[in-house]
Amino acid sequence: MNEEILQKLDLDRNEIKTFLSLHKHGVQTVKQISCLTLINRTTAYRILESLEEKGLVEWIVDSRGRKVKASSPNSLKALLGKQKRKVVELESELPKMIEQLALTVPSDKLTTEIRYYKGEQGIRQMIWNTLHTKETTRSYAALKRREFIDPKFEDKFEEEWVRRNLSDKVIMNDDRTDYIEKRMVPTYKNTLEFKNIPKEKFYLTNDIIIYNNIVAIMSFEKENLVGVEIENAEIAKTQKSLFDIVWEVAKPI
Repeated sequence: MNEEILQKLDLDRNEIKTFLSLHKHGVQTVKQISCLTLINRTTAYRILESLEEKGLVEWIVDSRGRKVKASSPNSLKALLGKQKRKVVELESELPKMIEQLALTVPSDKLTTEIRYYKGEQGIRQMIWNTLHTKETTRSYAALKRREFIDPKFEDKFEEEWVRRNLSDKVIMNDDRTDYIEKRMVPTYKNTLEFKNIPKEKFYLTNDIIIYNNIVAIMSFEKENLVGVEIENAEIAKTQKSLFDIVWEVAKPI
């Protein structure tokens, strides 16, 4: 019990052993303390200096040399009072420090990462990354992915999308309506909301997916599958706003 209380007063294990030994055995030399606590003399001197700073021990100097004794038990109250004053000081100083530190934290808005992908494997990775969305994604879709990547991968992706209960708003050209109605798996299709724009007004051959702080652009051309992810909060915010404007004028299907 005593050791637990002393730990709460911020004494370490060796300081506790030394302090309790002095209270039990009375005035001692450093050599005696070292023997009783099994702490080497060099370490014992350091511990005694620390206890003296805390007001828990006192040195006695006589003709026979230096000895040390434990201070009055009331010294523990004095130590507690000192710690309380430190806490009060911290409570008044900490808010200002937190405010200053907050000013030095890099803003997400200023952080930009650009990641390039190439080939079918790269496009697969970009598609799979969208599973990490924390919101309804916004997509401009050519709806031609199955023509360029392994359909088995697309099946696996769609199953995982449904399992995670994700959702997507999709803007497409009006010439891809048959694909949605005849070839898209119903469970996956039910997670998507579609609107279309005539091809002559808004020509789509790329997939552009906007989610979190990311704008992902995938180009589907034979022998030239490439993509890029731009991760920037302000760019993503702007693209979401533009998407929402187009969404308002697009025609539901």
